[in-house]
Amino acid sequence: MSDTPRRTFMKRIGLAGLTTAAVGTTTAAGRGPNHHTSDQANARPRGRIDLIGHRLPEGEKPRYTFGTTSPDGMWGGVSSFPSSTGSSGSDSNVVATIYDLSDLENPEVAHELEWPVENQRSNHMRFDGIRDGLYYISHEPDTGAAETLGISVVDFGWEEGTPEDPEVLATVETPNSGVHALGEHPEKPIVYIVDEAGSEPGVIPVDVSDPHNPVRHDLAGPNGYVHAVEVDAERQVLHCAYIAGKFEGYAILDISDDPLNPTELGRFDYDDAPDYGLLEAGFEDCHHAIHDPDRDLAVVGDELFGSLPGAKHIFDIGWNEGSLEDPQPISSFFSPDAREQFPGIWTTHFHDVLQDGSETLMIDGGYSQGTWVANITDPENPVPTERFATDLELERGDTRHSPGTAPYNWSTVWNEKREFAFSSDTITGAYTFSVDARPTRGKNAGGPGPHYDLEEILERYS
Repeated sequence: MSDTPRRTFMKRIGLAGLTTAAVGTTTAAGRGPNHHTSDQANARPRGRIDLIGHRLPEGEKPRYTFGTTSPDGMWGGVSSFPSSTGSSGSDSNVVATIYDLSDLENPEVAHELEWPVENQRSNHMRFDGIRDGLYYISHEPDTGAAETLGISVVDFGWEEGTPEDPEVLATVETPNSGVHALGEHPEKPIVYIVDEAGSEPGVIPVDVSDPHNPVRHDLAGPNGYVHAVEVDAERQVLHCAYIAGKFEGYAILDISDDPLNPTELGRFDYDDAPDYGLLEAGFEDCHHAIHDPDRDLAVVGDELFGSLPGAKHIFDIGWNEGSLEDPQPISSFFSPDAREQFPGIWTTHFHDVLQDGSETLMIDGGYSQGTWVANITDPENPVPTERFATDLELERGDTRHSPGTAPYNWSTVWNEKREFAFSSDTITGAYTFSVDARPTRGKNAGGPGPHYDLEEILERYS
């Protein structure tokens, strides 16, 4: 893999830290289908982000994790780690917060779901892909837990439950560690849950045709700690990120013949690729993979907590020489202000991809980077652009939760129906954003100054 694409950090003028510069690779023909002309290359990058709304709930606050939206964009949900023995010191037992997004400028808390069994934390949640009023919340044992759960099926309007008074219809237990993440099928009553185990398969299809009686099917996929799974209904595959164990890397599972019995179709093994070097992107700790909505590409992110941050990688899965059977990385890039970690956590986290006219943008919840945007229209030369510090009302946040300050953004997702981004910060709650492909603003295309004050954030983390 000596020809594996890398992207190096470059020093920002006037800053002590390091950030990225575009050094993409080319295809065998020299240019990919979306290669920019010199005139385009000299133009100001496109990719803006602006705040629409924000809500930090009242009262005791859990440690917020993954945020998502219902398909119609009318509801937002954020999973969370409640406090438990030896944890944060707060008195929360909330594992999910549901927001009414009727007014995007003023998200309102519809309900907060308490843990079904004590000392269970939630890293992830999803709304049902085809039915209104249902969501699924993951459970992992926290300090002091007496048992291991998997997921809960929650009715908040599908049957007798309401947005103000939800009802837990069922729980699904898993054989190993509980559920770290899950992915919903957008066309069938199926969810795919992740039960991490380093030496056996960890993707479990669950038939939720009857939400009162979910049916768990056999484990699927490579042996390893699968961290996240996304359903690609167009290609009828699962995009899976394996963060450790016997297999580490990006795997694609086929669900075309039987969506309840996924089979491996292709993989990219991180063991065969370069590790991260001094200020160079490598392939370690594969965290999240999701497909481009309009092109045969996938964006895969790494999550590293050492001195060097993880990057994003764009994979060719049919765009040029790659395929679903043989996914090939064609470029890598870091967040706009990425640097050696501490102070701050600059690795990437949960991301999404959207199309605005002829431009393709990626949005990410990048921990200390807040919510940030990259233009990936030319997948061989992605360009990080604007960012927004999700640190509003920090004075009301519970800074007893790690890392003790904000921004500490966990995830950003795109709602195609209503065309907005929904983002969750561990300390400061839920955000709604507009994201579009207008030309960037501010110094180094990073956005208006008030959106992100890097010096202040570095000082806060110090």
